[in-house]
Amino acid sequence: MKETNPQTSILYILRPSRVPLALWKETVTIFKYPKSFQDSIPFPVRELRLADGEYICLELEEGYYQLKSKDMEKILYLAKNRIQYIDYFIFNESFFSFSERYFKELNPKEAIEFLIDARHLDRHPLSMD
Repeated sequence: MKETNPQTSILYILRPSRVPLALWKETVTIFKYPKSFQDSIPFPVRELRLADGEYICLELEEGYYQLKSKDMEKILYLAKNRIQYIDYFIFNESFFSFSERYFKELNPKEAIEFLIDARHLDRHPLSMD
């Protein structure tokens, strides 16, 4: 686990292994708003592909960000000297149903359970931890 930094914010995006969508990597794009999310247009900061059972840790500047996947987006504020955890959750009932995607904020205890107790939650090659 990465320690907090007084100059930046730390963001963990977790994609714990969940059946049945374990075969495909998912693209998540991270956008940053230059000012408030209400007053500006975001610009892309990173695009990454997360496999099932994988996580990434990113060190980012303080500010408003948008996480965007295939059909879901979430706006969040990342504060200096803080760690935030996001569960990228993909849900479907079967191989033949349409999947739904969610970005769910996790508290530190939930995130640590996924990172430590979950089976084979692998570190993304670009992770900063």
